[in-house]
Amino acid sequence: MTEQEIRVVIADDHAFTRYGLRVLLESDPDITVVAEAHDGREAVEQTLKFCPDVVVMDVRMPNGSGLWATQEIQRSRPGTKVLVHSEYEADANVMAAMRAGASGFLMKAGDVTQILRAIHDVAAGAWIFNLSDTARIRPWFDELREARRDTAFPQLTVREREILDIIATPRQTTAGAAARLGISTKRVENALTDIKAKLGAPDRAELVAMARAAGLGAGR
Repeated sequence: MTEQEIRVVIADDHAFTRYGLRVLLESDPDITVVAEAHDGREAVEQTLKFCPDVVVMDVRMPNGSGLWATQEIQRSRPGTKVLVHSEYEADANVMAAMRAGASGFLMKAGDVTQILRAIHDVAAGAWIFNLSDTARIRPWFDELREARRDTAFPQLTVREREILDIIATPRQTTAGAAARLGISTKRVENALTDIKAKLGAPDRAELVAMARAAGLGAGR
């Protein structure tokens, strides 16, 4: 285990594919495969059980597709990133994955080593869509990114989301957020405690990372 350990769940209905991915991913000293899943429902269950940083998700699986599982994971544990790993690059598949909350889309037929870099990038909060014609979906991508940012974390109140947006701004302090909102520092601290509980964030650093991954903290 390293300080930069990335915990991964592999979800694919083909045992041989899961085995190959595990061997590849565990060749990276910073990646640990904590569980495997053979269908969509098990992918959700394993994610809730092991709390991985990234789920490598197939699309076509029984008992709940990968897209359904992605949506459920983002609803119940938004801190986990989903990297869709599919045989099919149809626009409908890509856009469905993005709408479900995926942070990346890779083709299985591509260079297998790309998935290692993609996992690192997605875990760090980037969006990775390695497609043959990225420009084709760019307008949809930008529109959806804006929509996802504006609808992120629906379980938060308007004030909680406002506080989170400010706290996620680089070099912002609790006192600074309180001054900006015209409220006490104690009120901001209490709100952050409630926000962490609602989002399942263990600490402030994880909370800020989740917020920035969702597009908050841009100083708008």
